[in-house]
Amino acid sequence: MKAPTVESIMHRSPATVTPGDTLETAQALMQREGVHQLPVIEADRLVGMLSERDLHAHVGYLERTKVDAAMTLGALTLPATASAGQAANMILERKVHAVPIVDGDRLVGIVSTSDLLRLLMDVFQADAG
Repeated sequence: MKAPTVESIMHRSPATVTPGDTLETAQALMQREGVHQLPVIEADRLVGMLSERDLHAHVGYLERTKVDAAMTLGALTLPATASAGQAANMILERKVHAVPIVDGDRLVGIVSTSDLLRLLMDVFQADAG
């Protein structure tokens, strides 16, 4: 069996924020979408990632702090042709919850630990069947 690519398991068109959005807006979006991280987009380019962890240092100031004050610049990314194994390895090694999938510097999707667990469950079910 050929290893699946991240393109086959990624979420296309993930929720995103811009550097000028407030952390309060970002937190509300994370809660509404049920995610722990958001790609940060500027002029259709991925410029960073914002995680729940990044918000903690700004509690009490979320409504007046911009995303660019808390985000991680230079997010780790993978191309859509990368294997699911490469994504899993990156998530484990870097202790992140998701990896943005890009075409050049344009965001095309995101792969999370949940996506990888779903893939694993599909493998288990195929083996059991």
